Amino acid sequence: MSSTSSICSSNDADFIVDTRIPASIRRDIDRFSVFINRLRTTLDFNSSVVDGESVCVNVHASLEMVSESMRDLFKYPQFKTNPIILLSLQLVQAVKDLKFDTCSVDTTPVLNIIDQLESAVLNIILNRHIVSVHHTPSRSSTLGRWKQNNSTDSYLRNGGASTAVSQTLQRRHSTHQTHQDPNDQSTTGKVMEIDRLLIDRADGVDVAFERTKAWSTYCKDVIAYVRARIQLEQDHARKVHALVDTSRRDINKPFMPLREIFENSFDTEVEMVSHTKETTEHLRDRVVEALDARRKEHDTVRNALKVEWTKAMKACHDSEETFDKARMAVKMREDALKKARENCLRTESSPPEREASRRRRDLEKKNRAVEEAMLKKEEADRQSHMAGLELHRKRTDIEKTKVTVKTFHPIVIIDVFPGPFINP
Repeated sequence: MSSTSSICSSNDADFIVDTRIPASIRRDIDRFSVFINRLRTTLDFNSSVVDGESVCVNVHASLEMVSESMRDLFKYPQFKTNPIILLSLQLVQAVKDLKFDTCSVDTTPVLNIIDQLESAVLNIILNRHIVSVHHTPSRSSTLGRWKQNNSTDSYLRNGGASTAVSQTLQRRHSTHQTHQDPNDQSTTGKVMEIDRLLIDRADGVDVAFERTKAWSTYCKDVIAYVRARIQLEQDHARKVHALVDTSRRDINKPFMPLREIFENSFDTEVEMVSHTKETTEHLRDRVVEALDARRKEHDTVRNALKVEWTKAMKACHDSEETFDKARMAVKMREDALKKARENCLRTESSPPEREASRRRRDLEKKNRAVEEAMLKKEEADRQSHMAGLELHRKRTDIEKTKVTVKTFHPIVIIDVFPGPFINP
Protein backbone atom coordinates (compact mmCIF):
# COMPACT_ATOMS: atom_id res chain seq x y z
CA MET A 1 0.00 0.00 0.00
CA SER A 2 1.29 3.45 -0.82
CA SER A 3 2.21 6.04 1.74
CA THR A 4 -0.64 8.24 0.61
CA SER A 5 -3.05 5.45 1.40
CA SER A 6 -1.62 5.04 4.87
CA ILE A 7 -2.42 8.59 5.84
CA CYS A 8 -6.08 7.67 5.87
CA SER A 9 -7.79 5.17 8.13
CA SER A 10 -9.11 1.87 6.90
CA ASN A 11 -12.75 2.92 6.56
CA ASP A 12 -14.41 3.15 3.13
CA ALA A 13 -14.83 6.93 3.08
CA ASP A 14 -11.12 7.51 3.62
CA PHE A 15 -10.24 5.00 0.92
CA ILE A 16 -12.48 6.82 -1.58
CA VAL A 17 -10.74 10.08 -0.81
CA ASP A 18 -7.32 8.43 -1.24
CA THR A 19 -8.16 7.16 -4.73
CA ARG A 20 -8.67 10.76 -5.86
CA ILE A 21 -4.92 11.37 -5.72
CA PRO A 22 -3.32 10.76 -9.15
CA ALA A 23 -1.25 7.61 -9.36
CA SER A 24 1.84 9.52 -10.51
CA ILE A 25 1.74 11.75 -7.43
CA ARG A 26 1.26 8.77 -5.12
CA ARG A 27 4.24 7.04 -6.74
CA ASP A 28 6.50 10.08 -6.36
CA ILE A 29 5.40 10.63 -2.76
CA ASP A 30 6.20 6.97 -2.05
CA ARG A 31 9.70 7.43 -3.46
CA PHE A 32 10.23 10.60 -1.43
CA SER A 33 9.05 8.91 1.78
CA VAL A 34 11.27 5.86 1.25
CA PHE A 35 14.40 7.86 0.50
CA ILE A 36 13.87 10.45 3.27
CA ASN A 37 13.54 7.54 5.72
CA ARG A 38 16.72 6.05 4.36
CA LEU A 39 18.52 9.36 4.89
CA ARG A 40 17.21 9.55 8.47
CA THR A 41 18.37 5.99 9.15
CA THR A 42 21.79 6.72 7.67
CA LEU A 43 22.16 9.71 9.98
CA ASP A 44 21.44 7.54 13.04
CA PHE A 45 25.01 6.83 14.15
CA ASN A 46 23.84 5.00 17.27
CA SER A 47 22.51 2.07 15.26
CA SER A 48 25.90 1.13 13.82
CA VAL A 49 29.46 2.27 14.23
CA VAL A 50 31.32 2.74 10.96
CA ASP A 51 34.25 4.79 9.89
CA GLY A 52 33.77 8.42 8.85
CA GLU A 53 34.42 7.82 5.17
CA SER A 54 31.73 5.13 4.88
CA VAL A 55 29.24 7.32 6.74
CA CYS A 56 29.97 10.24 4.43
CA VAL A 57 29.43 8.09 1.33
CA ASN A 58 26.18 6.60 2.66
CA VAL A 59 24.77 9.96 3.74
CA HIS A 60 25.53 11.66 0.43
CA ALA A 61 24.17 8.71 -1.52
CA SER A 62 20.92 8.90 0.46
CA LEU A 63 20.82 12.67 -0.03
CA GLU A 64 21.19 12.17 -3.77
CA MET A 65 18.13 9.93 -3.85
CA VAL A 66 16.15 12.42 -1.75
CA SER A 67 17.14 15.17 -4.19
CA GLU A 68 15.97 13.06 -7.12
CA SER A 69 12.62 12.42 -5.45
CA MET A 70 12.28 16.14 -4.68
CA ARG A 71 12.88 16.96 -8.34
CA ASP A 72 10.06 14.59 -9.23
CA LEU A 73 7.76 16.35 -6.76
CA PHE A 74 8.71 19.73 -8.24
CA LYS A 75 7.10 18.60 -11.49
CA TYR A 76 3.75 19.22 -9.80
CA PRO A 77 2.85 22.90 -9.22
CA GLN A 78 1.36 22.27 -5.77
CA PHE A 79 4.72 21.05 -4.44
CA LYS A 80 6.82 23.77 -6.09
CA THR A 81 6.37 26.24 -3.23
CA ASN A 82 8.85 28.49 -1.48
CA PRO A 83 8.79 26.61 1.88
CA ILE A 84 9.55 23.24 0.27
CA ILE A 85 12.20 24.72 -2.02
CA LEU A 86 13.92 26.51 0.85
CA LEU A 87 13.78 23.44 3.08
CA SER A 88 15.26 21.26 0.35
CA LEU A 89 18.09 23.75 -0.13
CA GLN A 90 18.66 23.93 3.62
CA LEU A 91 18.77 20.13 3.79
CA VAL A 92 21.49 19.96 1.13
CA GLN A 93 23.49 22.69 2.83
CA ALA A 94 23.09 21.12 6.27
CA VAL A 95 24.39 17.77 5.01
CA LYS A 96 27.32 19.51 3.34
CA ASP A 97 28.17 21.21 6.65
CA LEU A 98 28.44 17.92 8.54
CA LYS A 99 31.99 17.18 9.73
CA PHE A 100 32.48 13.44 9.36
CA ASP A 101 36.15 13.57 10.33
CA THR A 102 35.33 14.44 13.95
CA CYS A 103 34.61 12.03 16.77
CA SER A 104 31.00 13.12 17.25
CA VAL A 105 28.79 14.41 14.44
CA ASP A 106 25.84 16.59 15.41
CA THR A 107 23.00 15.59 13.07
CA THR A 108 20.25 17.34 15.01
CA PRO A 109 19.93 20.28 12.55
CA VAL A 110 19.68 17.88 9.62
CA LEU A 111 17.04 15.76 11.35
CA ASN A 112 15.04 18.88 12.22
CA ILE A 113 15.08 20.00 8.59
CA ILE A 114 14.01 16.51 7.50
CA ASP A 115 11.02 16.66 9.87
CA GLN A 116 10.09 20.14 8.63
CA LEU A 117 10.36 19.03 5.00
CA GLU A 118 8.17 16.00 5.61
CA SER A 119 5.61 18.14 7.43
CA ALA A 120 5.53 20.66 4.58
CA VAL A 121 4.91 17.90 2.02
CA LEU A 122 2.25 16.37 4.26
CA ASN A 123 0.45 19.71 4.65
CA ILE A 124 0.27 20.11 0.88
CA ILE A 125 -1.14 16.60 0.52
CA LEU A 126 -3.77 17.27 3.18
CA ASN A 127 -4.70 20.70 1.81
CA ARG A 128 -4.69 19.91 -1.91
CA HIS A 129 -5.68 16.24 -2.19
CA ILE A 130 -7.30 14.97 1.04
CA VAL A 131 -10.00 17.63 1.12
CA SER A 132 -12.62 15.45 2.80
CA VAL A 133 -10.42 14.36 5.70
CA HIS A 134 -10.30 16.62 8.75
CA HIS A 135 -6.83 17.60 9.88
CA THR A 136 -6.31 16.03 13.30
CA PRO A 137 -3.21 15.74 15.46
CA SER A 138 -2.94 12.09 14.52
CA ARG A 139 -2.67 13.10 10.87
CA SER A 140 -0.06 15.79 11.40
CA SER A 141 2.75 13.29 11.76
CA THR A 142 5.59 13.24 9.31
CA LEU A 143 5.83 11.11 6.24
CA GLY A 144 8.48 9.06 7.96
CA ARG A 145 5.92 7.81 10.51
CA TRP A 146 3.73 6.53 7.67
CA LYS A 147 6.53 4.52 6.14
CA GLN A 148 7.80 2.65 9.18
CA ASN A 149 6.73 -0.60 7.50
CA ASN A 150 8.46 0.30 4.25
CA SER A 151 12.10 0.37 3.24
CA THR A 152 14.17 0.97 0.16
CA ASP A 153 14.45 -2.75 -0.48
CA SER A 154 10.70 -3.29 -0.31
CA TYR A 155 10.19 -0.31 -2.56
CA LEU A 156 12.54 -1.81 -5.15
CA ARG A 157 10.81 -5.19 -4.85
CA ASN A 158 7.43 -3.55 -5.49
CA GLY A 159 8.60 -2.15 -8.80
CA GLY A 160 9.23 1.39 -7.64
CA ALA A 161 12.48 1.57 -9.57
CA SER A 162 13.59 0.09 -12.85
CA THR A 163 16.98 -0.97 -11.46
CA ALA A 164 15.82 -3.69 -9.05
CA VAL A 165 18.73 -5.95 -9.96
CA SER A 166 21.36 -3.33 -9.33
CA GLN A 167 21.32 -1.73 -5.89
CA THR A 168 23.47 1.18 -7.01
CA LEU A 169 22.02 4.65 -6.98
CA GLN A 170 21.64 6.02 -10.49
CA ARG A 171 20.93 9.58 -11.50
CA ARG A 172 17.76 9.73 -13.56
CA HIS A 173 17.91 13.43 -14.54
CA SER A 174 14.30 13.85 -13.55
CA THR A 175 14.72 17.62 -13.74
CA HIS A 176 14.49 17.42 -17.52
CA GLN A 177 11.35 15.26 -17.49
CA THR A 178 8.12 17.08 -18.15
CA HIS A 179 4.84 16.16 -16.48
CA GLN A 180 2.07 15.88 -19.02
CA ASP A 181 -1.36 16.69 -17.63
CA PRO A 182 -4.12 15.23 -19.84
CA ASN A 183 -6.41 18.14 -18.93
CA ASP A 184 -3.93 20.78 -20.16
CA GLN A 185 -3.08 21.66 -23.74
CA SER A 186 0.43 20.55 -24.62
CA THR A 187 3.19 23.01 -25.35
CA THR A 188 3.41 21.72 -28.91
CA GLY A 189 -0.27 22.45 -29.45
CA LYS A 190 0.17 25.98 -28.12
CA VAL A 191 3.13 26.58 -30.41
CA MET A 192 1.18 25.34 -33.43
CA GLU A 193 -1.83 27.48 -32.50
CA ILE A 194 0.23 30.67 -32.14
CA ASP A 195 2.13 29.79 -35.31
CA ARG A 196 -1.13 29.44 -37.22
CA LEU A 197 -2.49 32.73 -35.90
CA LEU A 198 0.65 34.59 -36.93
CA ILE A 199 0.80 33.02 -40.39
CA ASP A 200 -2.84 33.98 -41.02
CA ARG A 201 -2.07 37.64 -40.30
CA ALA A 202 -0.67 39.84 -43.05
CA ASP A 203 1.50 41.68 -40.52
CA GLY A 204 2.40 38.51 -38.63
CA VAL A 205 6.15 39.00 -39.04
CA ASP A 206 6.03 42.54 -37.66
CA VAL A 207 3.90 41.35 -34.74
CA ALA A 208 6.34 38.50 -34.05
CA PHE A 209 9.36 40.82 -34.01
CA GLU A 210 7.56 43.37 -31.83
CA ARG A 211 6.48 40.76 -29.30
CA THR A 212 9.89 39.09 -29.09
CA LYS A 213 11.59 42.47 -28.73
CA ALA A 214 9.10 43.39 -26.01
CA TRP A 215 9.91 40.09 -24.24
CA SER A 216 13.63 40.92 -24.40
CA THR A 217 12.97 44.37 -22.93
CA TYR A 218 10.78 42.84 -20.23
CA CYS A 219 13.49 40.34 -19.26
CA LYS A 220 16.06 43.11 -19.18
CA ASP A 221 13.89 45.15 -16.81
CA VAL A 222 13.22 42.13 -14.59
CA ILE A 223 16.92 41.28 -14.46
CA ALA A 224 17.81 44.88 -13.59
CA TYR A 225 15.24 44.93 -10.78
CA VAL A 226 16.32 41.58 -9.32
CA ARG A 227 19.99 42.53 -9.49
CA ALA A 228 19.31 45.85 -7.76
CA ARG A 229 17.19 44.09 -5.14
CA ILE A 230 19.90 41.50 -4.51
CA GLN A 231 22.48 44.27 -4.19
CA LEU A 232 20.31 46.06 -1.63
CA GLU A 233 19.94 42.86 0.38
CA GLN A 234 23.67 42.24 0.30
CA ASP A 235 24.44 45.83 1.31
CA HIS A 236 21.98 45.55 4.18
CA ALA A 237 23.50 42.24 5.28
CA ARG A 238 27.01 43.72 5.24
CA LYS A 239 25.89 46.70 7.32
CA VAL A 240 24.12 44.43 9.80
CA HIS A 241 27.22 42.26 10.06
CA ALA A 242 29.41 45.31 10.68
CA LEU A 243 26.95 46.57 13.29
CA VAL A 244 26.96 43.19 15.03
CA ASP A 245 30.76 43.12 15.14
CA THR A 246 30.89 46.61 16.63
CA SER A 247 28.11 45.96 19.12
CA ARG A 248 29.56 42.61 20.17
CA ARG A 249 32.79 44.30 21.21
CA ASP A 250 30.85 46.83 23.27
CA ILE A 251 28.67 44.18 24.94
CA ASN A 252 31.71 42.12 25.94
CA LYS A 253 32.87 44.88 28.24
CA PRO A 254 32.58 44.04 31.97
CA PHE A 255 29.43 44.72 34.01
CA MET A 256 27.15 44.89 30.92
CA PRO A 257 23.56 43.74 31.69
CA LEU A 258 21.53 41.37 29.48
CA ARG A 259 24.69 40.17 27.78
CA GLU A 260 23.28 36.71 27.03
CA ILE A 261 20.18 38.15 25.38
CA PHE A 262 22.27 40.41 23.18
CA GLU A 263 24.60 37.53 22.32
CA ASN A 264 21.66 35.43 21.17
CA SER A 265 20.39 38.36 19.14
CA PHE A 266 23.80 38.80 17.55
CA ASP A 267 23.97 35.10 16.68
CA THR A 268 20.56 35.36 15.05
CA GLU A 269 21.67 38.36 13.02
CA VAL A 270 24.83 36.56 11.89
CA GLU A 271 22.76 33.55 10.85
CA MET A 272 20.42 35.87 8.94
CA VAL A 273 23.39 37.44 7.16
CA SER A 274 24.70 34.00 6.23
CA HIS A 275 21.33 32.90 4.88
CA THR A 276 20.99 36.17 2.98
CA LYS A 277 24.35 35.64 1.32
CA GLU A 278 23.51 32.06 0.34
CA THR A 279 20.07 33.00 -0.96
CA THR A 280 21.24 36.00 -2.98
CA GLU A 281 24.09 34.03 -4.51
CA HIS A 282 21.70 31.24 -5.39
CA LEU A 283 19.27 33.70 -6.97
CA ARG A 284 22.05 35.34 -8.94
CA ASP A 285 23.41 32.06 -10.28
CA ARG A 286 20.19 30.16 -10.89
CA VAL A 287 17.78 32.97 -11.81
CA VAL A 288 19.50 36.17 -12.90
CA GLU A 289 22.41 34.68 -14.82
CA ALA A 290 20.26 31.94 -16.35
CA LEU A 291 17.61 34.41 -17.49
CA ASP A 292 20.23 36.85 -18.77
CA ALA A 293 21.91 34.09 -20.79
CA ARG A 294 18.52 33.13 -22.19
CA ARG A 295 17.83 36.75 -23.12
CA LYS A 296 21.19 37.14 -24.87
CA GLU A 297 20.65 33.93 -26.79
CA HIS A 298 17.19 35.15 -27.74
CA ASP A 299 18.55 38.53 -28.91
CA THR A 300 21.21 36.82 -31.02
CA VAL A 301 18.68 34.61 -32.77
CA ARG A 302 16.20 37.46 -33.16
CA ASN A 303 18.80 39.80 -34.66
CA ALA A 304 19.99 37.09 -37.05
CA LEU A 305 16.41 36.42 -38.14
CA LYS A 306 15.76 40.13 -38.56
CA VAL A 307 18.85 40.53 -40.75
CA GLU A 308 17.79 37.51 -42.78
CA TRP A 309 14.26 38.88 -43.09
CA THR A 310 15.53 42.32 -44.15
CA LYS A 311 17.80 40.80 -46.80
CA ALA A 312 14.98 38.60 -48.09
CA MET A 313 12.59 41.56 -48.27
CA LYS A 314 15.18 43.72 -50.06
CA ALA A 315 15.95 40.94 -52.54
CA CYS A 316 12.24 40.44 -53.18
CA HIS A 317 11.74 44.19 -53.65
CA ASP A 318 14.64 44.35 -56.11
CA SER A 319 13.22 41.38 -58.00
CA GLU A 320 9.82 43.09 -58.20
CA GLU A 321 11.43 46.23 -59.61
CA THR A 322 13.39 44.16 -62.14
CA PHE A 323 10.23 42.31 -63.15
CA ASP A 324 8.29 45.57 -63.54
CA LYS A 325 11.08 47.02 -65.70
CA ALA A 326 11.13 43.85 -67.82
CA ARG A 327 7.37 44.06 -68.34
CA MET A 328 7.67 47.71 -69.33
CA ALA A 329 10.46 46.77 -71.77
CA VAL A 330 8.20 44.08 -73.28
CA LYS A 331 5.43 46.66 -73.72
CA MET A 332 7.85 49.09 -75.37
CA ARG A 333 9.19 46.34 -77.71
CA GLU A 334 5.64 45.35 -78.63
CA ASP A 335 4.85 48.97 -79.52
CA ALA A 336 8.07 49.24 -81.52
CA LEU A 337 7.28 46.00 -83.41
CA LYS A 338 3.75 47.18 -84.11
CA LYS A 339 5.04 50.50 -85.41
CA ALA A 340 7.67 48.78 -87.61
CA ARG A 341 5.03 46.49 -89.12
CA GLU A 342 2.72 49.44 -89.81
CA ASN A 343 5.55 51.29 -91.56
CA CYS A 344 6.35 48.20 -93.61
CA LEU A 345 2.69 47.76 -94.62
CA ARG A 346 2.39 51.42 -95.43
CA THR A 347 5.41 51.23 -97.71
CA GLU A 348 4.12 48.09 -99.44
CA SER A 349 0.67 49.59 -100.01
CA SER A 350 1.93 52.97 -101.24
CA PRO A 351 1.57 53.64 -105.02
CA PRO A 352 4.73 53.06 -107.09
CA GLU A 353 5.56 56.75 -107.62
CA ARG A 354 9.28 56.27 -107.03
CA GLU A 355 11.90 54.17 -108.72
CA ALA A 356 11.64 50.40 -108.31
CA SER A 357 15.15 50.05 -106.92
CA ARG A 358 14.58 52.76 -104.34
CA ARG A 359 11.23 51.31 -103.38
CA ARG A 360 12.84 47.88 -103.02
CA ARG A 361 15.55 49.30 -100.75
CA ASP A 362 12.89 50.98 -98.59
CA LEU A 363 10.99 47.71 -98.26
CA GLU A 364 14.15 45.83 -97.32
CA LYS A 365 14.95 48.50 -94.75
CA LYS A 366 11.45 48.28 -93.29
CA ASN A 367 11.61 44.46 -93.19
CA ARG A 368 14.95 44.58 -91.40
CA ALA A 369 13.44 47.00 -88.89
CA VAL A 370 10.56 44.56 -88.33
CA GLU A 371 12.99 41.66 -87.84
CA GLU A 372 15.10 43.67 -85.38
CA ALA A 373 11.96 44.70 -83.49
CA MET A 374 10.88 41.05 -83.33
CA LEU A 375 14.29 40.00 -82.02
CA LYS A 376 14.23 42.74 -79.40
CA LYS A 377 10.70 41.78 -78.44
CA GLU A 378 11.71 38.11 -78.04
CA GLU A 379 14.69 39.15 -75.92
CA ALA A 380 12.42 41.32 -73.79
CA ASP A 381 10.03 38.37 -73.37
CA ARG A 382 12.92 36.15 -72.32
CA GLN A 383 14.16 38.75 -69.82
CA SER A 384 10.63 39.16 -68.46
CA HIS A 385 10.26 35.39 -68.07
CA MET A 386 13.59 35.13 -66.22
CA ALA A 387 12.63 38.06 -63.98
CA GLY A 388 9.31 36.37 -63.23
CA LEU A 389 11.04 33.13 -62.22
CA GLU A 390 13.48 35.05 -60.02
CA LEU A 391 10.61 36.94 -58.41
CA HIS A 392 8.79 33.66 -57.71
CA ARG A 393 11.94 32.24 -56.10
CA LYS A 394 12.39 35.34 -53.94
CA ARG A 395 8.77 35.20 -52.83
CA THR A 396 9.22 31.53 -51.92
CA ASP A 397 12.25 32.48 -49.84
CA ILE A 398 10.15 35.19 -48.20
CA GLU A 399 7.50 32.64 -47.21
CA LYS A 400 10.14 30.29 -45.78
CA THR A 401 11.72 33.10 -43.79
CA LYS A 402 8.27 34.22 -42.65
CA VAL A 403 7.50 30.76 -41.28
CA THR A 404 10.88 30.68 -39.50
CA VAL A 405 10.31 34.09 -37.91
CA LYS A 406 6.74 33.35 -36.87
CA THR A 407 7.74 29.98 -35.45
CA PHE A 408 10.53 31.58 -33.41
CA HIS A 409 8.03 33.94 -31.75
CA PRO A 410 5.74 31.40 -29.99
CA ILE A 411 8.71 29.37 -28.80
CA VAL A 412 10.04 32.48 -27.05
CA ILE A 413 6.67 33.48 -25.60
CA ILE A 414 5.77 30.02 -24.25
CA ASP A 415 9.18 28.83 -23.10
CA VAL A 416 10.16 32.08 -21.41
CA PHE A 417 12.14 30.91 -18.42
CA PRO A 418 14.66 28.10 -18.53
CA GLY A 419 13.82 24.80 -16.73
CA PRO A 420 13.55 24.66 -12.92
CA PHE A 421 15.82 27.18 -11.24
CA ILE A 422 15.92 25.17 -8.06
CA ASN A 423 17.98 22.03 -8.54
CA PRO A 424 18.96 20.71 -5.11
